[in-house]
Amino acid sequence: MARIARVLLTGGVVAYPSDTVYGLGALISCKKAVEKIRYIKNRSYDKPLSILVRDLNMAGRYSYITQNARAYLPGPNTVLVIKRPLVKDWVSVGEKVGIRWPNFWFTQELMHNMVEPIITTSANLSGYPPAYSVQELLQQLGSRAQLIDLIVDAGVLLRRRPSAIIDLATKTILPR
Repeated sequence: MARIARVLLTGGVVAYPSDTVYGLGALISCKKAVEKIRYIKNRSYDKPLSILVRDLNMAGRYSYITQNARAYLPGPNTVLVIKRPLVKDWVSVGEKVGIRWPNFWFTQELMHNMVEPIITTSANLSGYPPAYSVQELLQQLGSRAQLIDLIVDAGVLLRRRPSAIIDLATKTILPR
């Protein structure tokens, strides 16, 4: 965990296991690393990225999180809420941001000592299936995978669906 934190704190991008699929992460405050994630994924700048938080207190510093978020967090969900000014448009265009707080030992340990959220998104090319192993991640990303500063290999993850995206304003589950 210390090595992962060092990579993130020095502006790096990390591939890591989550409760659903392998993800890519970078500090929310590091614009260059966030842009690197967008390039690695071939993700459009008009598509928002979500943020991984330690708890609802951290979520509340970056968004107007509501009490009804407790029905969905922690867990395999991303909740859409109104963002605060700390979330720049290069993270999430528009007024909303996705908040992700998995109930998973690895991400909880990762976030334990973090003082700010990390960007979180699936570690696959945009529009392609999610990666459940590092081998799938490397195969799909091809030469772009070389831009990832640290890859945490936790073996093959259980085949679960990527996180559900729930708009808390309308209480609707959005299509993936």
